[in-house]
Amino acid sequence: MIVNSDDDARGVAAWSRLRHIGAHEGDIGIRPDWSDLGLDEVDRVCVRAWKYSRAEYEPDGSVELKRSQWRETCALAGSIAESLMLSAATYLEAVWHQRALEAKTEPAGMALAQRYLADSAIDTAIEVGHRLTNFVVRVGRTSPDAHANLVALTRAGTLGPTYVPFATDDFDAWLSLNKDTVKGLKKALDPALHAASLEALRELVVSPEWLAAFEIRAENFHRWRKEHEYVTGVDADSGNGRDLYDAAGNHTGRSVGGHGRRHKISDGLTEKTTNVAGDAIRRLAQAFDLILTNTVGTVLPTQHGGLTVDIDSSTGIRVYRVQP
Repeated sequence: MIVNSDDDARGVAAWSRLRHIGAHEGDIGIRPDWSDLGLDEVDRVCVRAWKYSRAEYEPDGSVELKRSQWRETCALAGSIAESLMLSAATYLEAVWHQRALEAKTEPAGMALAQRYLADSAIDTAIEVGHRLTNFVVRVGRTSPDAHANLVALTRAGTLGPTYVPFATDDFDAWLSLNKDTVKGLKKALDPALHAASLEALRELVVSPEWLAAFEIRAENFHRWRKEHEYVTGVDADSGNGRDLYDAAGNHTGRSVGGHGRRHKISDGLTEKTTNVAGDAIRRLAQAFDLILTNTVGTVLPTQHGGLTVDIDSSTGIRVYRVQP
């Protein structure tokens, strides 16, 4: 047996069995503030969305509330705000772990929890992006003139005249955020009303923040989520075995022994995933902010004689008519 000399796996955990994800130890000063991470702006946008949601208005008194397209947009806004808030809070937890690990107030193995939380924050952020698209669609559907154009966006035409708010739950009626969807929406919706929202979606889907988050989520979901860099793991060049080759480059066997080489395929992935999560959350909040402003500042008052919703006042929620 030939013992390898490059035993860089010595002292590296073979695997790690976590019994908890949170429960931080050490100095409370390690805990990040929302403002430290740029999340105070995310919080502001979520509050705007919650105010919009809780207005749950329907301008047309002849429409049943349970079938109101405007009220369904309110329901979606509340859903988006809650998920964006949860994604931001999960990202904060990941950074909290990062700081505790740097301060050595947590065991090194808790780095696995940091990356898991960052992955989870990204998963939820991607959900928010798709839901933003469907919010824009349903704001668009408040105009009956758009129904015929929206038929072409789905294979079964479920976003057209047959769609019923709160009742139509077909998979086909819920769109994904991608370039083709945005192009379709630009053809289907009146640009005079929805240009700002459509541009917010377009800029989001091509942004480096969205693309980086989408790639991590796609790799984890559709391919394979690599083991954490804390453990020995497995990649093409790791382990306690080593291929042997002759002078001509022909494989002649292998040597085995020692601690072997640790896997390196995940090196730096925890920090990268944490940073990508934060960037994506902040970018989504920007897009959501623009879409909300377009909805209450242009679409609603144009279609309903100046009616709008106050989502920026500190005194509460008010549905009122803008005076010319």
